[in-house]
Amino acid sequence: MALSNSKTLQQQYQPRIETYLNMVPDLQPEEKDLLTFLLSQPESLSQYVACPSFQAGQQQLFSAQFSAALPLLKDALLACAITLRQSRTEIVTDTTFTVQYILKAMDVLRSLPVLSSQDAVLCNALGGLLAFSISSAIGVGVPDICRHCLGTTTPFVETAVSDAQNDPWKSFLILLETMDCLVYRQKPILRIRVPLSAAVDCRLGLCLPLLPYYHDLCVISNSLINVTDVNVMARLQKQLDDIHCVVEPWQPSHLDQLVEQFDSTEMIHLLAQAKVYRLGALLLGHRLRFPFGQQDSQAEIWSKEIIMELEMAKGVTKRSMRFVTLPFIIAAVEALEENLRFKILELVNNCVDHYSQFLQKATKIFLSRIWQERDMNLTTRWFDSIYKPCPVLYSINATCFVG
Repeated sequence: MALSNSKTLQQQYQPRIETYLNMVPDLQPEEKDLLTFLLSQPESLSQYVACPSFQAGQQQLFSAQFSAALPLLKDALLACAITLRQSRTEIVTDTTFTVQYILKAMDVLRSLPVLSSQDAVLCNALGGLLAFSISSAIGVGVPDICRHCLGTTTPFVETAVSDAQNDPWKSFLILLETMDCLVYRQKPILRIRVPLSAAVDCRLGLCLPLLPYYHDLCVISNSLINVTDVNVMARLQKQLDDIHCVVEPWQPSHLDQLVEQFDSTEMIHLLAQAKVYRLGALLLGHRLRFPFGQQDSQAEIWSKEIIMELEMAKGVTKRSMRFVTLPFIIAAVEALEENLRFKILELVNNCVDHYSQFLQKATKIFLSRIWQERDMNLTTRWFDSIYKPCPVLYSINATCFVG
């Protein structure tokens, strides 16, 4: 069913894509080839969405946004096309051309005026494409992109996700910024509000309603850094209790409506993704309350359940899940047994975003170091460690977002 829809949409939009590309001034033949690959082959987006059923729809959205803003999105789309094409091979390639397109797209993003909700959608699309390409080609600078876009667009866009179909990049940017804020114990810019009728997110699937609670946990984590007042501590503990009471019984809604939209493999992945994000939120809240060495048995239960769920989904479907990096890292740091740690390191390439080999390598180094710190009683919480699951490099062209 999904394959049939993809072919139909591909046939429908192929002539329009050719028309769009012919309108672009100074487009080189190799650039036209890259954009044709990105905009006319749904399978090219396999690393970019959670399930194949999203590929055709997202490609249609690419085409619509591209036709509406040819000069503004061209370089970002070219960088994205290169990284997507390279992700389909195991060959290490030169990133020179990708970086050149990224830098030009960053200049566009920096100078882009955002004066309306339509401008905000365009800004988020440009930022999302850049975040994806930078993660793949360079490995650093993504949080700068996310904060710039979210900080710029928030005044012009409702915080509800009623526009998720037309502005899918917003939830992606929020997810990336939330992950960074969790690691560095900072406050995220935006707490997204999810209506009951929200559509299935093309990356976060069914678990988008859990994202606001990850935001709240980041805020609590930041508040706990230097808290000494007993009353403030009690209030934060109450907030942790409230989050637990909501997240613990949470289940995805409208499951009966999804059977006709997704095949069995996709349903397994969507349900598993929702479960590990729920367990990840519970485990994160637990560690904000109890440091290493306290209530470790409950942390171990949730951790092993997350790892088992990821393994089972891969084993049954023979396909790796997408966009489960956050709950995987939250669970992985809890491993105490040597055999389990070895297995988790082997799982990194399947569970950490495939489009970012930099993040995969950094995660392996981070886990090895945090386990060593924990064994030597050098840290009480993994997010307090001097080591971070992020590539240790300098951000490119950081001055783009100064002033």
